[in-house]
Amino acid sequence: MTSYLRRARIPVIAGALFLVLMAKPAWCQETTGGFAKVGGMAGVTFVPGFTFDGLTFDGETYYQEIGGDEVSFLPRLDKKDLIRTMVGFHGRIASLELSYDRSQHTGSFVDLPLDTKFQAINVDSRFFFLTSTRVQPHMVLGGSFPWMSIKNGSFLDDKFGDARWRGYGLNLEPGVTVFPHHRIGVGVGYLYRVIWFDRTTGVSDRLFYLKPKFRETSGSVVLSGMVIF
Repeated sequence: MTSYLRRARIPVIAGALFLVLMAKPAWCQETTGGFAKVGGMAGVTFVPGFTFDGLTFDGETYYQEIGGDEVSFLPRLDKKDLIRTMVGFHGRIASLELSYDRSQHTGSFVDLPLDTKFQAINVDSRFFFLTSTRVQPHMVLGGSFPWMSIKNGSFLDDKFGDARWRGYGLNLEPGVTVFPHHRIGVGVGYLYRVIWFDRTTGVSDRLFYLKPKFRETSGSVVLSGMVIF
């Protein structure tokens, strides 16, 4: 099944970025010439005031099934803090990170409040510069697999049900990481993400492929910390 945007069509930017790091023999050693230790790591990132920029989730737009009556709302999301937990491997000049995002929002469609939960799995590479020093500029590039659930965000006839949206996205974060100890890093950056939602299910539990896909963006200052084992 397909569905269409009732307001304006959105330009589609296709693609997803995944960077896979090739392990080097030196990554298995305790010292590599860089300041930070090489090894497995775990961390957490705090994203204050996370929300979408409202390109499509604007609180005024809805999707409707082509040739049918099932409708799903696109609420505008309020700002909520997002916590990202992460595990990965830190090398001499780059790290590979697997992380999980979660935030709970109160959305609004016109005057109707809609509780919304956003989640995502991310696969990112973090590249470090000036690695012999404690203060290391970094650049994060990676891919995202987001999904979102909107309570009672879909209706058909006289029935309401949850709307669920899935898609893919890109992550980009320039910033700086400070290593007060060779096993501990704290950082600050600006996380910019682009998300394309391409599938949805609603009150009928039928899967709809969105044509056209629609895009959302977000940008936030982020604070992070990691421990290298």
